[in-house]
Amino acid sequence: MAQKGRGEELDRKELLANIRRLTTAVLDNLEEGSRDKTLDQGEKRLLSSTGARLLRLWRSTLKDELNNQTGDRVRKEEIFSEELNVRSL
Repeated sequence: MAQKGRGEELDRKELLANIRRLTTAVLDNLEEGSRDKTLDQGEKRLLSSTGARLLRLWRSTLKDELNNQTGDRVRKEEIFSEELNVRSL
């Protein structure tokens, strides 16, 4: 079971790294194209909306990670509490 949790943690970290790389590439392309005037309005809108979606996905993934960490902490506290109750009997 611990192995599964570790695999999920690695998957989440890899997902965040991939989202970060893709977001950086999209926003860099948008900035460079806007600065060099090589993008038309449609391309700018497409890159802007893609960047915004990627940022929302990144935020959502981070929020899920925090929720999972909180849930893990609560479960550990419950197990510890149960162990104390058993020992006190």
